[in-house]
Amino acid sequence: MVRWLDPHQLLDTAVRVLLSGVFSSYADNRESQEREPAKVPDRSGEADLWLDYVADVGDGWNSTYTVATLLATEELKLEWDDETYATERGRILVMGGDQVYPVPNAAEYENRMLGPYRAALPCVPGEAPELFAIPGSHDWYDGLVNFTSIFCRNHWIGGWRTLQRRSYFALKLPNRWWLWGIDIQFGSFIDEAQLQYFADVAVDQVQPGDRIVLCMAKEVESGRKQAEIHSDRDVEYLEREIIQPSGAQLVLYLKSGKHYYARYEQEDGVRQHITSGGGGAFLHPTHNLPERMDFPGAHGAIAYRRAGTYPSPAVSKRLRKRIWLLPVYNLPLAAVFGTVQVLLAFMLGLHLGDRHVALGLGDLLHALWESPTSFLLSLLMIVSLAAMVRFAHDASGVRRFMLGMAHSTLQLAGVAAVMIAASWMSSAFGLRGVWSLLAFLGLVAVVGGIGGMVGMSAYLWATNCLGLHGTEGYASLHHQDLKHFLRLHIQADGALTVYPIGVDRVPRKWILRPDAPAHEPWFAPSGSEPKPHLIEKPITINGQPNPKNSEADPQRIPSS
Repeated sequence: MVRWLDPHQLLDTAVRVLLSGVFSSYADNRESQEREPAKVPDRSGEADLWLDYVADVGDGWNSTYTVATLLATEELKLEWDDETYATERGRILVMGGDQVYPVPNAAEYENRMLGPYRAALPCVPGEAPELFAIPGSHDWYDGLVNFTSIFCRNHWIGGWRTLQRRSYFALKLPNRWWLWGIDIQFGSFIDEAQLQYFADVAVDQVQPGDRIVLCMAKEVESGRKQAEIHSDRDVEYLEREIIQPSGAQLVLYLKSGKHYYARYEQEDGVRQHITSGGGGAFLHPTHNLPERMDFPGAHGAIAYRRAGTYPSPAVSKRLRKRIWLLPVYNLPLAAVFGTVQVLLAFMLGLHLGDRHVALGLGDLLHALWESPTSFLLSLLMIVSLAAMVRFAHDASGVRRFMLGMAHSTLQLAGVAAVMIAASWMSSAFGLRGVWSLLAFLGLVAVVGGIGGMVGMSAYLWATNCLGLHGTEGYASLHHQDLKHFLRLHIQADGALTVYPIGVDRVPRKWILRPDAPAHEPWFAPSGSEPKPHLIEKPITINGQPNPKNSEADPQRIPSS
């Protein structure tokens, strides 16, 4: 799994995010895609069709390969309430965003996504399944260069064949179903060429009464950030100006961006909102998800209620205590914290004479006042406060400022406590001179490193109890288990059934199978096989659309 709190990883990701944000404002790769053929793959001639959906994929080998092998298995038999459901491998595989972590360079794609999927399904005897993908934010960090090369050039990924030419697509499915995959870049907006593509599809091919499944790489907390507000408006526009005039119904949203399963169903209607990001990436918590939520509709927000989650809120909350293990999981960051503490000791002049001996709070304040670097240290404290306020991005307004202030104050208090404790501990050894100084600096490094990580653990744990910092708190745990994907079945009678499939534990050790048949996985677990199961009872959307459940009627909440 990606070591998200590794200092090198943090710096590399931060630089790429900054650069991608700058250059995407001036060079949008989607504009050049307009020159590619505006194809609409047609699979409507089949009586029924199985389709798989997976998102947030390429992180750790164990989790990604486990999900890939389940997707590659020809048939999965799943049970719920003593009833057995036989599901088939998807004729189409849709990847819903963030196909690789942490950055989309060629090596990361190869090691974290392409390799596991080629090994899981090297080839297919007979008709090969097709693969379509939309990019998430991590796919966009290089301006979509590698995503386009992998998914938009008719290449093979193991036994799956890619067919799309753009980063968005419309699939015509059996029994008057459609699947539209939209590219909203960094969750901000839909470009004009893409809107025109879907407008042409709606005018030329969509018929009144058709039903649409809309896929997007967009997290579930709609409307909180400015970019989210813009993308909400674009989705509203897409439905109001393109889908509704065609007479079609938008009945199912499939979203990625959060690494859990969460299903919200319309309180007065048939629409389903499913967030599904369990393809291999680290786990996000579910215990802070609201019972009810409003999502954008063509004419305002629509009320939904939570119907299912995976992992369950109880399991998610139990995992929170692992945040206290951050010092064990992230030793390089602890080393950085310790080094910073030592540098601060030098800036305060504590290495001069016996100033490090028997320190108290007054001695530290006096050292700060007399230090030649006092101005720089004061500036660092102000920058620290600003950084902590910036870090508390899940909150807003006064609450955000107070959290940042509390965090910054605790950090400064921790620095003082470490130096005072190291001073008294080194004095207790009875050392003098340079040996006393070396003991003091060594203790500052060790205690400061561990203390810094414990302080971060305390902050993340406490704020997560308040419903904040789910990503920062859980990403650093590198949790491999509790992964999932969706299997959709369009039946001959026109009904669509969604099978949410989870796996509680993924294997840790694998055995190479050099003598396996060409179409079988290259690796097998050295222990027990993964045990896929239904997360909840399959969700069925009726075959015949009901006019009462169209966008003209559902309960709406006026947009604010």
